[in-house]
Amino acid sequence: MLYLNQTDPHPGPGATPDTGALLRRRTALKIAAAFAAAALALTGCQQAASDQGPGTRVAAGTPVEGGTLIYAEVTPINNWQTQSARFYEKANVLNSVLDRLTYFDPESGDLVPWLASEFSANAEHTEFIFTIRPGVTFSDGTPLDAAAVKANLDSFGFGIPAAQIQPNVDFAGYTSSEVTAPDQVKVTLAAPNSNFLRATSSVTAGLVSPATLGLDAAGQSALSRISGSGPFVFESEKPDEEVVLAKRGDYAWAPETADNQGAAYLDRVVIKYLPEVAHRAGAVQSGQVDLVRGLQPADEAALAASGSQVLAPAGTDLTSNMAAVRTGSGRLADPQVRRALQLGIDRQSIKDTVLSDSYTIAASVLNHGAPGFVDLSAELAYDPEQAKALLDDAGWTVGADGIRDKDGEKLALTVTSSNNSVVIKPAFELIEQQWRQIGVQLKNRAADNTFLATAMPDPAVELFGTRQFIYGGLGPIFEPDNNTMTHTSDPALNKLFAAERAAGPGPDRDRILAEEQRALVLEQAYSLVLWDEVQVYGAGPDTHIDFTSGTAPIFQGAWTAGS
Repeated sequence: MLYLNQTDPHPGPGATPDTGALLRRRTALKIAAAFAAAALALTGCQQAASDQGPGTRVAAGTPVEGGTLIYAEVTPINNWQTQSARFYEKANVLNSVLDRLTYFDPESGDLVPWLASEFSANAEHTEFIFTIRPGVTFSDGTPLDAAAVKANLDSFGFGIPAAQIQPNVDFAGYTSSEVTAPDQVKVTLAAPNSNFLRATSSVTAGLVSPATLGLDAAGQSALSRISGSGPFVFESEKPDEEVVLAKRGDYAWAPETADNQGAAYLDRVVIKYLPEVAHRAGAVQSGQVDLVRGLQPADEAALAASGSQVLAPAGTDLTSNMAAVRTGSGRLADPQVRRALQLGIDRQSIKDTVLSDSYTIAASVLNHGAPGFVDLSAELAYDPEQAKALLDDAGWTVGADGIRDKDGEKLALTVTSSNNSVVIKPAFELIEQQWRQIGVQLKNRAADNTFLATAMPDPAVELFGTRQFIYGGLGPIFEPDNNTMTHTSDPALNKLFAAERAAGPGPDRDRILAEEQRALVLEQAYSLVLWDEVQVYGAGPDTHIDFTSGTAPIFQGAWTAGS
């Protein structure tokens, strides 16, 4: 058996940097299926991408029915519970098993009907009405009706204590759901939340059958026991090696804007695991896999030159990649010090040295293609002299070893992150050199998953390299007292988050979003932004696939010319 290594999970845009239109465009792309699943036994791959990539583009063509697509992900998963699907390895698979009430279309930038044929909100954004599409069933044969939707919404809003399942963070303020007609559900919130409808498009809001909701924690974590209404169903699993999904032949309720409104073209999708980043491009070139997530930049050009594809969908449903700042150690309690670190990052150098043309330098905590994005790049320009002046004013003086200290304490910081991003560790190696020039020592523990397990909940570990899904806006990840991003709940920021939730689409909401971004990035500098989130995939030359705005592959519309 060929066992191709492994990396881990965490929620890195397109081929043409800084072009919002391209970041939002959905492009049909081809991937080759060279041979059947029995030809290999991989293990582990990486994350999903978004819109359009920098490599070869091919004409759409006529979809081919049948065949198997072999997809390589990063890390094996042992907990498939819906509301924990905030990592690519989970979301990229569950996207094909679980449908949602709404769908955020990456081409139009609109929220469109899916299992809810209609949806609406009152003026205060405290009440929402969903009309449920008729004729939909879960894979266990039970109807997806208003009662089943209410049961799911209650599980998102309240959690399932008996199964030790916590509430969905994007459903904060959820009060109740009421079945007002056989095909209609009314949701009531305790406070305004204009992001609530968007939250219903998240994979973490995927609907499961009432029988699945009744299972214990172990049952809801087992993919084999999850019954959704998606275009694929569980067929088999080899723990830590592969998952096989089979086409659901009667599927007929895709999102309103999907090109394929019926059953999947593919017969099966085989998910293998390819943790070793150095093997991913070769797995595509040799035909072992049709699609792989997580190419390293050094492999992109060679893979494209070989006739394969490099696809780089942008993650408009996520924050940009950043170092989220924690103040628990006291070293970064002063916003002047945080601002100095922001100005001490040479982002263009990171792009030129570590990244590729698949990546766009971040200009905010939101990606360029995200609704409400504000370009702060001019104020984020590399300025080491200003950074030094800010540190001087904050009382941190340069010691004999070149590292600043204050009251006998060194300005020595530690960064943690998962190894899910192939560029995260070398990027922080470069930042380590840049910050040393302004008198700051960085202890680089990026991509060290063993350290991450204890560092992520520790507010004294100053920096967390990450990117996060933001279906419910920025508030759910930065606002709570126990948020794992910053471990800091800022009252002034929280007022902005509340104002954003209360505002409907329009100039007022855009103004509030701009204030949030300026506060997080410039004034308080809790988010040291690096590059826009993108997932870089490698693919063979002969298969077509689209991606969601969260960079998940859409297998329901995928097909392989070699099938």
